[in-house]
Amino acid sequence: MRKVISSIVCVLTLVVSTFSFGHGYAAEKQGKVMYKTEMKSEKELRKDALAGKKDYEFKDIRFQLHDEKGNVVKDLTKYSHYTVQKLQETQVGQQVISDYVLYAVSDPSDYDNRDQDSNPALNFQQTVWMWTSIIKENNIDVWGKATRYEARWDLLDRNGLTIKSGEFTAKAYGRSKSNGKTLNYSDPKTYTPPAWGTNYVKKPTWDYVRIDDSYGVFGARLKTSYTARTSTGTLYSTVIVGSGSISW
Repeated sequence: MRKVISSIVCVLTLVVSTFSFGHGYAAEKQGKVMYKTEMKSEKELRKDALAGKKDYEFKDIRFQLHDEKGNVVKDLTKYSHYTVQKLQETQVGQQVISDYVLYAVSDPSDYDNRDQDSNPALNFQQTVWMWTSIIKENNIDVWGKATRYEARWDLLDRNGLTIKSGEFTAKAYGRSKSNGKTLNYSDPKTYTPPAWGTNYVKKPTWDYVRIDDSYGVFGARLKTSYTARTSTGTLYSTVIVGSGSISW
């Protein structure tokens, strides 16, 4: 390794503005289907991610490598990719109901074109899927939740790499749509270590939260602790929807 970094933190964050997303609600009620399509295959989603194709644009993407002092070692934004596909839109009374799938992957291509030894944080990649259901009610209030998450770790180059643990956590915080009370849900799971190529699934049954206020939010995070030869590091991949922040 050309440069040894004693402690590395690599963060991929997708922060979704509620007004840059669509609006949907997987309601039990019957409504008028305005739009519906089949979800694309992962191969197609990956192709769209690399091409920058998005049904809705996100406003804030960060993917950076930090040393133990918090200094940016290398900006890795160009090595992170995501796409958003709209799956369905339904009108139920005064509610507009839209469902989306987000596919986000760190470094899905061009790995062999870079110096592998000097990029230990990129010896593996993390992929996150998030299925969302978002309500726009009376053309004013916006509510949302994730209906499903999937996460996968893929090995690119063993090259002295050891994965010590992988954490997959889903959270939701905000005002409940059903009763107006504040809810705070968390579903953490640690794998020691995660299995390469295995899709880990979460299916939250949590209520919708208000996401157009100042604190409603839901999302998921992958946290991977690893050792690459003599360097240790942590890779974070975080997907968040809403105006608030999540304390992980």
